[in-house]
Amino acid sequence: MQAILVDIATALSKELIDLDQLQPDPEPEHQSSAIMYSTTQDDIDLLEINPLDLFCSSIDTLHKTSIDHIIPPNSGWSTRPTRVGGVAGGSADANDREEIRRMCRRGIPPSLKCAAWIINVVAAANPDMSKSDCDDFGTFRKVRVIDHGWDLTLKSLFPDESDLERADVVDFGVGHDHLMNILLHDHGGKPIPDKGIQALTKVLHAARDSLGLEFCPLLPDIACLLLSYMPESYAYATIRQMVIDDSSYFLAISRVQHLAWCKTFSDLMKRCFPQTAAVMEEIGALKPIGLEPILKRFFVPLLRRKHILRIMDIFSGEGAHAIFRIGTTLCCLAHAHLGETIRENCDNAAVFWEGVRRFAHSKHFRFDIFLRQAYGVQKSYGILTRPIFPRPDFVSRLISNNEAWAEENQSNIPIHQDKKPLGLLEGKFPIVLAKHSPERLRLAQWLPPSLQSTRLELIYSSSHHGRSLETFYRCCSSAKHTITIMEVLGTDTVIGMYATQTWHNNPDGYGDGECFLFRLKPNPECFRYKIGASHISSFDEGEQENISRFDEAGQLMVSSGAFISMGVGEDGASGLRLNEDLTRGSTSKSIGFDNEELIAEGEEVFEVGLVEVYRFIREVDNKPVDKVDPWRGMFD
Repeated sequence: MQAILVDIATALSKELIDLDQLQPDPEPEHQSSAIMYSTTQDDIDLLEINPLDLFCSSIDTLHKTSIDHIIPPNSGWSTRPTRVGGVAGGSADANDREEIRRMCRRGIPPSLKCAAWIINVVAAANPDMSKSDCDDFGTFRKVRVIDHGWDLTLKSLFPDESDLERADVVDFGVGHDHLMNILLHDHGGKPIPDKGIQALTKVLHAARDSLGLEFCPLLPDIACLLLSYMPESYAYATIRQMVIDDSSYFLAISRVQHLAWCKTFSDLMKRCFPQTAAVMEEIGALKPIGLEPILKRFFVPLLRRKHILRIMDIFSGEGAHAIFRIGTTLCCLAHAHLGETIRENCDNAAVFWEGVRRFAHSKHFRFDIFLRQAYGVQKSYGILTRPIFPRPDFVSRLISNNEAWAEENQSNIPIHQDKKPLGLLEGKFPIVLAKHSPERLRLAQWLPPSLQSTRLELIYSSSHHGRSLETFYRCCSSAKHTITIMEVLGTDTVIGMYATQTWHNNPDGYGDGECFLFRLKPNPECFRYKIGASHISSFDEGEQENISRFDEAGQLMVSSGAFISMGVGEDGASGLRLNEDLTRGSTSKSIGFDNEELIAEGEEVFEVGLVEVYRFIREVDNKPVDKVDPWRGMFD
């Protein structure tokens, strides 16, 4: 296989764009700039600094980790920033917004993100506001005002402490599966701790109940990023500025606006990168559902966290235009590197985005080069001509035009995936418990998106393989993701569990937050793993520490030679447990799943009838999902 070229220009040239003549924007005369300007920092007499002119330092409210407050002397940012001297280590035209944005593209130091982000957002949302007034939002001059406004908001939302204890994290249309990923691992690679979830809960409830937002799928991830460098009050104040005039400059805050964004992204792909657009359209990656990793999740499932923070630096000043510019270029670049394997192996958008993620996490992806090319201009005969990507005013008009289209078509275009029943792959043994389509439709509605268009294959049946855990483990050894379904003797009840790791003898525990318990009939219901203030607040301090360790260890599945179980109860019981010969089971309320008894209230122990285990088969080639990896080895 020919070596993959690292240079982004070479990759993008496959779109028939002559990127050998692509150059970054010409550097301005002034080599240093930032959010605020004035005299050079060295001219400031430190004895005469007004404490109110100092900028607020960043603070990690989400994870409570320390933030590096050292600003490299050659970074272009002032090592002693004040309102008088500015955060830039030099002089520049204070009104040159493009220069400010160019500085942010090179990255904002962690200690300055809090001040820089809120000033950028205020300046973009209030173009008529004076520079001095915008800069105030990043200094101690505004601290008391912002904190006082936040205190009043909290008192109106949560007049009693119990109100906060009962509050759950609002998803704003991002969907349960995405929200669980946000809480469990997408921000920092580990679960957000209790206090971080409580802070996120307060900010999102304030956005919904005080700002009137109901649908804004980008908001949970944006709020997490803000809380990674801001206190709650500043994160809320920043979000408030983002939605101040309903212009969708920063966020799509309605279903109509979200659909308009999706069509705008598709239109821009077809305009700028038609070959990539054709491939993405063929596999459904340009549909609103297919664009979720970018337009619902702000690149979080695709890029490394350090790169997402760089995009946030840019987004704070450029708004949605940055999302469209960076997103379309990323798709084109990934397509160039993935090549024809997309057409050969991608039968849905989820597989395509996994390929994009693999590429963006590989050594072949160089973010700084990528950004320079994304913001480059086309050169013809040595003369700089139009930018490759349309200007903000063009994109803004395109969004406005598409809003009228979205208004007319919103009832015909799904924002969430319309579910169909899982398919069946008939094998040597007949399928019983998942035979009927209503049950398979329920399972499809509960499963992660990547498994919703698959078929079920029976790999274990107690009526044919016998009742022993040894046989159960052997039959399940070929599959990582499985659904175990069982009938309760003497009733019409069918219950089960979805496992995200291969069942094997491991009493120490394994699994992750995507595991779930369910009752298939009667009264179908899915009990997912939950993290939220309402659950955390019900345990004392010692138990909270145990739960934190429980989250980190992933002890959702526990199995041994004597039993298999999912979910750990407060008294040592399990959410669902089967004994060694799979003839008796028990169910009780478990930590995390917050499930009721799966059979009936007060009935915890039951006799087990038929037990079946299924794995998932791809529709495109009838291969097991867990054994197919189209991107294996491509970016090693």
